[in-house]
Amino acid sequence: MTAAPKCPPQPLKLDFIELGIYFKSERGIAAGNGIDRDLVDELSKRSGCIFDAKVQPRARTWLELKAGRIDMMTATLSTPEREEQLWLFPYVRSHHVILLGPSTPTTLHTLEQFQVARSLKFGVVRGFVHSAFYDPLIAAWAQEDRVRVYADEAHLVNALMQGEVAAVTTYPGVFQFYINARVNPNSVRMADWDKSNLQAVGNLGISKARFTHAEAHEWGMLIRAIQQDGTLLKIYRKYVGAHEAQNMLP
Repeated sequence: MTAAPKCPPQPLKLDFIELGIYFKSERGIAAGNGIDRDLVDELSKRSGCIFDAKVQPRARTWLELKAGRIDMMTATLSTPEREEQLWLFPYVRSHHVILLGPSTPTTLHTLEQFQVARSLKFGVVRGFVHSAFYDPLIAAWAQEDRVRVYADEAHLVNALMQGEVAAVTTYPGVFQFYINARVNPNSVRMADWDKSNLQAVGNLGISKARFTHAEAHEWGMLIRAIQQDGTLLKIYRKYVGAHEAQNMLP
């Protein structure tokens, strides 16, 4: 049996990110639901620790982290800079897809077509890292003034629906949460430009400024236990089909 992490005297400060099936806020507060909410609830139940959780734009979370004001964050990808600040423990993996909006030319399907259509804009969320495939492309498009930046996933998808951008990248199962019911969801097309199928691994990030390696490792072992006893798979099955849920395991 995995030993429970030692709880600090004060609640653990944790930041969620607005991201569809991973976390969908209700009226902007952390009373929402999703995979990340369920995972944190399970961590709280098994550890006995109290979490003071809130949902913030990811760029704000990074400012709070660097200032030493938060303990943990969900849904963070690994980069060398982040590994300097965080202990990272994987709990989910997924594959980026491309969304093409209602105003995007219906003849546009491929990355090569987007590359040469220089008037078309690409949308991203501020503070997001995507993948080794997409990040260099986005950096190049930014140099050409083809990138528009938004606070969170809800604003990103809205920009796509309104025609402010022609394409965005997101995870399967995420964008449907943000399409207005009055808009035909079939007007949004999905494409897969990354044929190498690079996986994005989402981690629970734990602040190195606030936890020792040994302390963080106990939380990592708790996540491992949640995966090994089938609880993590059960959480995923609440939000996606059985096949997709199996593929999400790290």
